[in-house]
Amino acid sequence: MTTRTLTPRQSQAVALFILLALIALIALVIVGPLVSGFYERAAQRRQLALQYSANDRNIAAIPRLRRMAEAHERLLGDFVLTAPDAASAGEALRQRMQTAIITLGGDFRGGEDIPAPTAGQAAARITARISSSQLNLLLASIQNSKPFLTITALVIGADEALVTGQASALDVQIEASIPYRPAAKR
Repeated sequence: MTTRTLTPRQSQAVALFILLALIALIALVIVGPLVSGFYERAAQRRQLALQYSANDRNIAAIPRLRRMAEAHERLLGDFVLTAPDAASAGEALRQRMQTAIITLGGDFRGGEDIPAPTAGQAAARITARISSSQLNLLLASIQNSKPFLTITALVIGADEALVTGQASALDVQIEASIPYRPAAKR
């Protein structure tokens, strides 16, 4: 077997082919990652620009959100009693119902704390002797004054009605609950 030598033209073609292969290899190994790095950083810059504009909008919304939170805080007083603890909240609830009964001219018989239906609430039971019209006024008064409470039970006894035939005075037992939040400590 004889080896054949390449003509100068064939040698130039092989050298050119090797040079092109070397350039392609350099492009794949060195330039490819470099170019893809540019694309990745451009994508990151776009993402950061979007994040920046979103953060800018959030920062601009802070005064509006603060005003909304303050308005909600003021409205929260309509629905939640502020008290240092559950015992104080229960006492305030009993006092509120007792004051309403006495204001209407009823006979307040007593009050006590009862277990609250859920955590974060205070509950109380009061007993009184009032007329039916006073009962209507009492229920409207204690339910519609702020902070709003929930009457969980109402028991009405009319023992005199059996004797006299008319219910002039009713023995009333009312259980009510109200959500409370701890007062800010100073």
